[in-house]
Amino acid sequence: MKADFSVEFLEQFKEQSVALRLLRAQHFPLMTSFFHSAFIRHNRRAVPYQELIAMLDYHLSDVAEVYGEQKYPKTARAYIDDWINQKPGYLRKYLPQNSDEPECDLLPDVEKALHWVEELQGRQFVGTESRLKLLIDLIGELVQGTTNDKSLQLEALQQKKALIEQQIEAVKQGTSLGLDDTEVRERLYLVSDISRKLLGDFRQVEANFRLLDKDTRKKITLGGGQKGRVLDIVFADQDVINSSDEGKSFIAFFELLMTQQMRDSLRQNLKQIMHHQLGHEFVSSDDLLQHLYSYLLEAGDKVNRTKQQITEQLRRYIEEQSQDNRRILELIRDFEAVAHQTNRPDTPLHLQQNFAEIAGIQASIYPHLSRGLFVPKTPEQLDSDIKEGAQEADVDLTNLFEVSHIDELQLQQQIFTSLDKHQGQVTLAGVLEDYPLQYGLDEVLSYIKLACEEVVPASIDTQQPQHVSWQSEPGVSRTLSVPTITFIRDTSS
Repeated sequence: MKADFSVEFLEQFKEQSVALRLLRAQHFPLMTSFFHSAFIRHNRRAVPYQELIAMLDYHLSDVAEVYGEQKYPKTARAYIDDWINQKPGYLRKYLPQNSDEPECDLLPDVEKALHWVEELQGRQFVGTESRLKLLIDLIGELVQGTTNDKSLQLEALQQKKALIEQQIEAVKQGTSLGLDDTEVRERLYLVSDISRKLLGDFRQVEANFRLLDKDTRKKITLGGGQKGRVLDIVFADQDVINSSDEGKSFIAFFELLMTQQMRDSLRQNLKQIMHHQLGHEFVSSDDLLQHLYSYLLEAGDKVNRTKQQITEQLRRYIEEQSQDNRRILELIRDFEAVAHQTNRPDTPLHLQQNFAEIAGIQASIYPHLSRGLFVPKTPEQLDSDIKEGAQEADVDLTNLFEVSHIDELQLQQQIFTSLDKHQGQVTLAGVLEDYPLQYGLDEVLSYIKLACEEVVPASIDTQQPQHVSWQSEPGVSRTLSVPTITFIRDTSS
């Protein structure tokens, strides 16, 4: 979409843009420095509400040492609430699924403003060669993927093949010089830049999903008697999120991210970069590149959960609408049936009813003074004193101690051990292979509870089930279908 630079649009844009409002805000230095420290610097997607208040409290204390307490006189909580409640605000406060503690996240425009401020301060190194090669490769890939001319496709592939063969031969002959220090530095900055922009895009993708959800609900509500047609347009396969361009692109990204080959390739290549002196210096000072895959997985998983949640909410909304409409139609049909029955010509006169007459409805009036006053029940007093000499009851209490107890701390330790064994990522099925079930279903549910409550960071894919099996009794096997749960190593600490 081409940007609009007309005066009329920019006048409106000036008032509505969250990014521009942040840049001209009175507390711009405080907000920008704090948002960058709390979210961008450590690549955090969301921060618990109370933790964010505590972080700002420390930040205000540091600022007060330089500028005095009167520079920013309000409390940390007051500032956070202001940034949330402004319309539109700078932070989004929400309650995560299966949690009773609210979290806060940056709005996409706020992150864009922070990156723009970073760009204005100038970059240490600006490379052009690698960007040109990337541009040429993208254009060539686009032409090859859109043309129907097989000869052009074969020609492009033959050129790639010839180039690869030349490189192979150069390596065999020992004439391959590789990249010089300038080229290495240029590509490292390009990798870092693309990685940060990719992570920043996730907030915009998540926000676009919410806007799509809002627009869908609006179309459904305003559709009136044309709801069937609206649903056919909006839901194309009963899933507007997945059928949108943004949804298709994200699904392709997430599937690629979750492949074993891509994960191993990315980790191996990052290790190889660390063997180069410049690469080691660059990556060691860049927390994002050190844990790139984990950050991508965490950000992608957050968007994926949002997408799945919105999809399920839309489906429930449609089902509720359909049920309401179905009930109304049933009532109308019953109404019409009664009308036809009572007015049939062949119905005897003594059986005919006056359709317009409603009998049996009377108003009941109860004066307030006719009701008795509320009288609370007298509380029962229990005698808890143990009298001396009383006979002990002959009660067998052994069954009370036969209930299985699931040690969640032990389960956490088993997950962490499996994460170390599987290089920082392991599915629930992989954990159970390392540590077979001892208590059956209760133990499986405890694992799921740890994942849902994020006691251990985990990705939950409800669209791809996995099967868990165990022996409930000798010779009796049980199988449970659960969402694919992938535990990942926490890189935030």
